[in-house]
Amino acid sequence: MNNIYDTILWLKSESTGKQFPAVLFSADTDMVTAGWVALTSLEKQEIVVTELTPDEYRATANGSSGYLQVEKRINAALGRADLKCPWFVRAEGSGPSGKGLSFQEFRKIYRPPVIYYRDIFQSDAVAREVSRVSLSQFEQAGGKLVVVQ
Repeated sequence: MNNIYDTILWLKSESTGKQFPAVLFSADTDMVTAGWVALTSLEKQEIVVTELTPDEYRATANGSSGYLQVEKRINAALGRADLKCPWFVRAEGSGPSGKGLSFQEFRKIYRPPVIYYRDIFQSDAVAREVSRVSLSQFEQAGGKLVVVQ
């Protein structure tokens, strides 16, 4: 069964060098993934997936406050303090426009941008993807994904 959270990214903190898992939400349209968020444990290979409340969702449009609100809400609901949200920070390095090239020529020169995420270990730092695995591979390696409605 395909879920919107079937791909797990392994991110590496640029400040500490530590690696941690995060979810790459994916679906046919953005509407399906809008409002979903994942929180990663600071202590173990565990990810908690949930939906933002309407207030949290609106707050994400103006910065990080919506993500900080969901961290507080989910940690309180689960009686924890170790869950942090590795949200998207920025993308760098867009490639050439491809204007005037055939699709085949464009594919030869295309380089995807580098995506930066919030570092869960140091909130003013960033992390980058080092690898990706399927959810089943993550679980087979001892990882755990919990969905909280």
